[in-house]
Amino acid sequence: MQDGDKEGQSYSGGRTGDALKAFVADTLEVKCQVADPKGCSEKEVKFMDNMKAKSAEDRQKEITRLGGMKSGSMKPELKQWLVQRQNILKQMD
Repeated sequence: MQDGDKEGQSYSGGRTGDALKAFVADTLEVKCQVADPKGCSEKEVKFMDNMKAKSAEDRQKEITRLGGMKSGSMKPELKQWLVQRQNILKQMD
């Protein structure tokens, strides 16, 4: 479960320890903190700077847009970047 989501999400990935560990790292860990960006990548910091310049309404629209994309099929690295952006935006609100 993430950020108060009481229903969670279905998991259809692999059942090996490595597959589960990768899923947790990609979807549940929050490594980048807006309040202290020292653990953030350059890409995350750039995204934060862009989103800080936008209104709260625009950030909420982006959260909604990314949420709609999350259930789609995409490469693991793209899915991870999507989750990273969602985490950053949720911290800003």
